[in-house]
Amino acid sequence: METINNKKPPKTGISPERAHFNAQKPKSPINLVIANSQALNIEQINIASILSNDEIATLERRKVDTAKCEYLASRFLIKQLTCQFYAFEPSELTTFFDESNARLVIKYQNNTLPLSLVISHSKGWVAVYLAMESERIGIDLEFISEKRPFLKLAKHFYHEAEIREIETAKPMSDTFFRIWTLKEALAKATALPIAKLLAPNVYKGYENNKLAAYCCQSNGFDFSLAAPVSVKQPPALIEICLNADLTGFKQTAVNRLHHVV
Repeated sequence: METINNKKPPKTGISPERAHFNAQKPKSPINLVIANSQALNIEQINIASILSNDEIATLERRKVDTAKCEYLASRFLIKQLTCQFYAFEPSELTTFFDESNARLVIKYQNNTLPLSLVISHSKGWVAVYLAMESERIGIDLEFISEKRPFLKLAKHFYHEAEIREIETAKPMSDTFFRIWTLKEALAKATALPIAKLLAPNVYKGYENNKLAAYCCQSNGFDFSLAAPVSVKQPPALIEICLNADLTGFKQTAVNRLHHVV
């Protein structure tokens, strides 16, 4: 992935809210990545080179190192992907949760960049989706745990058709967690609370919202992507290995997503 670090957005005579940015257009941008944040060593990371002042304050409120590593990894990935399109330094960008739209956004100074962004994390692993298009996108990553009482949980929360699907599946756990990630991804794409999407049939939910679902398994995790039906070719889920000091990374695997809904 190539980033440009020595340019700044052009000055314009219009308001910051409508400013035009110096967007790059790489031929094949990386949109979807997954990485293990447990590879990080916080003591070795130059945090000020990655996070904005507001993000540093957010990081300091996290008391557990695993949570700090997940936050650092997600913001590093977000900014690396953003720098495919915009010529900014990582610390010049800040992530902000927009309560009005229930969306995580990226800002340069006070300007929100026109990007689609969504993240997910589980057991130290972090997944990030980012693209230039304004899309309804949702992703979810969930560790497949055989120890959880998944059938009991399904009978309590899931739709009866989903319960039947789980009971006939081999193994049942894979199907339980696949339905779970589908529901979580749908919740993020529609900006609806997950509590409202547990009982209804998730497949009908995608159909009613004109969304398609793409899924895969990676490293013992289930992953789902919700995207508009107009997206004919979903991105691959690129697995990367982060340097312990977050000075870089390398690509280690490519997971192809398959169409589910």
